Parts: sequence; C-alpha cells; structure tokens
Amino acid sequence: MGHTCITCRATYDYSPAELRWYERVGFPPPDICFTCDQKRRLIFRNSRELYHRTCDATGQNIISIYSKEAPYKVYRGEAWYGDSWDAMEMGRPFDFSRPFFEQFRELDLVVPRLALVNVNAENSDYCNMTYGNRNCYLVFGGDYNDAVMYGTLCMHNRSCLDIDFSNECELCFDISNSIGCYACISAFSCKNCSDCFFISDCTGCKNCVLCHDLVQKSYCIRNKQLSKEEYEKETAALRSGSYAAEKSFRNEFQSFLSHRIVKAAHNIGCIDCTGDYQQNSKNCLNSFDIHSSEDLCDVVFASRSKDCFRCTLLGEHSELCYDTISTLNAHQTRLSNFVIDSSNIDYSMFIFNSQNIFGSVGLRRKQYCILNKQYSKEEYEKLVPTIIEHMQRTGEWGVFFPSSFSPFTYNESTADLYFPAKKEEALAQGFRWRDQTNEITSTIKTLPASDLPERIEDATDDILSVAIICEESGRPFRLQKSELEFYRSNKIPIPRLHPDTRYRVRKTQRNPRRLWKRKCAKCGNEMQTTYAPVRPETVCCEACYLKEVY
Repeated sequence: MGHTCITCRATYDYSPAELRWYERVGFPPPDICFTCDQKRRLIFRNSRELYHRTCDATGQNIISIYSKEAPYKVYRGEAWYGDSWDAMEMGRPFDFSRPFFEQFRELDLVVPRLALVNVNAENSDYCNMTYGNRNCYLVFGGDYNDAVMYGTLCMHNRSCLDIDFSNECELCFDISNSIGCYACISAFSCKNCSDCFFISDCTGCKNCVLCHDLVQKSYCIRNKQLSKEEYEKETAALRSGSYAAEKSFRNEFQSFLSHRIVKAAHNIGCIDCTGDYQQNSKNCLNSFDIHSSEDLCDVVFASRSKDCFRCTLLGEHSELCYDTISTLNAHQTRLSNFVIDSSNIDYSMFIFNSQNIFGSVGLRRKQYCILNKQYSKEEYEKLVPTIIEHMQRTGEWGVFFPSSFSPFTYNESTADLYFPAKKEEALAQGFRWRDQTNEITSTIKTLPASDLPERIEDATDDILSVAIICEESGRPFRLQKSELEFYRSNKIPIPRLHPDTRYRVRKTQRNPRRLWKRKCAKCGNEMQTTYAPVRPETVCCEACYLKEVY
C-alpha cells in the first residue's frame, strides 16, 4: 500500500525488508520518505560552518559550530571536558503531566555545548565531528587521519588534501570514494591505484591518466595502452603545472566520462547489497557510503558497523542502532544524536562513555540516568517503561526530535550538503534559514583568484600572507604553508576555489542517494541504480559490466 510523505507529499512504498526491520525494532513505519527521513536527522549536525564566539566558561575567543546567536552556553574543549561543571546538576525528575519533548527541550537549553566535536585530537584544532586525528586541518567527519587537510568523512588516510568518502589513502589530492590509493590526483571511485591522474572506477592501476573502468593496467592515457617511454613523454606535456591546462584537463575528463559503460552501483567487494558507494560490505540494503559493514538498512554513511536501521553517519563499531545520527562505538542506541563509546541509550544527545541513559544531554561516564537525574538500577528499569507508555499516549514514542530543537538552520547543517535546497524550499518544509554574508576585514590583504600565478613553480611564499577570493563564491580563503609545499612537490596549480566550493564540485562527481529501477543495457535484467534514466551513460548490471571490463 502506498504512503504519502508528511513533509514533501511524495508517494513511496516500504520494501519487505524495511517492514521486517520495523517489526524487529518494534516501531511502526512512519509517514516520511527516505530523503526527508535523512534530512530531519542531518539538520542536527553542522559539520563545517564555523564561527568566532566567546567561550562561556573562560571568556576566551574560540572557534565553534555555534554562532553567537545560538541559545546555548558553549564551552571550549578543555572546559567542557574539565571538572568545573557537572551536567547532572541540571537534572530534574520526570513530570508525567507534561510531554517528554517539552521537558527534554528545557534540559537541552541549559546544558553547556561543546564548541567543536573533536575527540582525541592531536595538533588538529580546526576539525569537527572527528575522532583520533593527528596533524589535520579542516577535516569534517573524518577519523583516524594523519596530516590530512580539507577532508570529509574520510578514514585512516595519511598526507592527503581535498579527500572525501575515502579510506586508507596516502599522498592523494582531489579524491573521492576511493580506497587504498597512493599518490593519485583527481581519482574517483577507485581502489588500490597509484601514481594516476584523472581516473574513475579503476582498480589496481598504476601510471594512468584520463582513464576510466580499467583493471590492473599501467601506462594508459585516455584508456589507450602505451609503452612506458610513450607514457612518460606524453604525461610530461600534459601535466605542466599550469592552471589553464589543469582546467582544460578536467573539462576533457568530464566529457570523457559521460559516454561510457558503467556499473549500476559503485560497490566494491560487496555481497547482497543495494544502494551505492559501498565497500567490503554484506547485506546492506538501500544504504549509501558504507565501508566494511554488515546487515544495514536505510543507512547513509557507516564504517565498520553492524545491525543498524534508519541511521545516518555511523562511526566505527556502531551496532544495533535505530534512527540515530553521529555515533562512534555506540551499541543499542535509539533516536539519539551524537553517542560515543556508550550503550543502551534512548532519546539522548552528546553522551560519552555511558550506559543505560534515557532523555539526557551532555553526560560523561554515567549510568541509569533520566533527564540527567541519577537513579538506581532498579528505579531506572521500573521508570523507563512507564515513561515509554506516557510517550505512547502523547504520540511522541518512536518520533525523532523535532527539527525546531536543532541549533542549526538548514543551510548551516549537513542536510544542505547532502540535499541542497533553496531558501524557499527549506522554509516550506519547516526548516529555518540563516541569511549569511561572507565578509573579510579590511585589515587583511586580498587577492583575486585571477591574479594568482599561472604555474605553481612561479608561486612565492608571499601568497601565504594574503586571502584569495574564490572566483566562484567570492569567499576568501587562506593557504597553509604545508598546503603550498604539497602543491609544489606535486606540480598542482594553486586552487582558485574556496575549500568548501571545491568540496561541492567534487560532490558533483557522485551520484545522488536515490535508486531507480532500470533494465541492464546488455542483458535486459531489471536492476536498481543511482543512474537516473535520463543519464547518457550505458548502465549495466554487475555481471555484464565485468564482462566488458575484464
């Protein structure tokens, strides 16, 4: 039976697998489509919009994901993790005469917020929603990286710049949805490639330029085999370090990709999976950007996770989670936001190293707490079922937090990165909007991108003392010394675009998180794919694609 989304009014159906999952978790299927379901969680996460403000604990100037207008106390990391305050002091008893969300919101507004979520970081102060990074700069949602700059949802990488949705790569630049690559530039959906430039959907390739869908090849240009000598001669002319040549190269690459045979999904090493951009995973259904995971359904981004349903941005070793966003090593977590190293968590936010928590905010190393109030094990186990019954009567049980509880407007949140929307569209769906202006103080010298040196070898260190004005967005950005050294050593022209703009450009290389039913262009069998029917590529099932490639 068809359903109508209460947010966008689109019609949709639940698959048999989804219905089995709802029966398993004990919640009724909601009247909300997959896209809107993701949006309402993502609105609670701001990955990359940073602001100057004052720490409410120390009075120091800090960088935060919360603007000065946000209605919270915001503490810098050292103060938030320190012993000068205790979130339990804000605890209160549950009032059965009032709705749960009303009581939770009152608690949420008084518990101090962490300025940046940057856990176990070393020399990586300008990162957010991250864990275990070393010597990193402007990494958002990426964990266990070393010397990575401008990264998004990237794991276990080393010495990389402009890297998204990629794992275990080294010395790479402008790379997305790739794994195990070394010294590659502009590589997309590739695995175990090295010393390649402008490649897509390649596996085990070395020394290839302007190539796609190759396996175990070397010394190829535009998918044509050359000798080593021919390759080296031609690449010397192609990669001159000129910005104009690199831009022309990129345009040729895009045109080259649009007329090719493609596999229905960018999945690598997967078994019984539907969705896209999955790696080394098993039985992950209608899920996207999944790495080394098993038994997931309706999940967007997960790494080394298992048995999770209807979740977003699951960090490593998350298990048995439902309708939850932003976790790391979270177990038995439901309808919650940002849970780390914790288990048996319901309707809570910002929970660290805790167990058996219900409706709480900002707790560390606690257990058996409701609305930040301490209970004994016996009291907790008796009270929680009573609260659930109360929430069932008020219609709150099984419903995620209202979007009005989010401290972020739509265009500040990660929702806008995954599902871009215009102001009018966001407002029509009940989200707030921030009219942002990109300003730069007159005390900082600025330089239009058009005035940058054409070749990287002509760039001097003077470029580090100015702000470059992005030629597309008009936003200013600065170069770091290590960044300039990386460009020089790899003959990469200085970017003319702001890092955020470059990220959005890379995202255009990726297919949307939506599945269409199509027939394989070769065998005619029905399949699910993220290639829309209007796309120009020839789309094949995996079996037919492998026959073409191999």
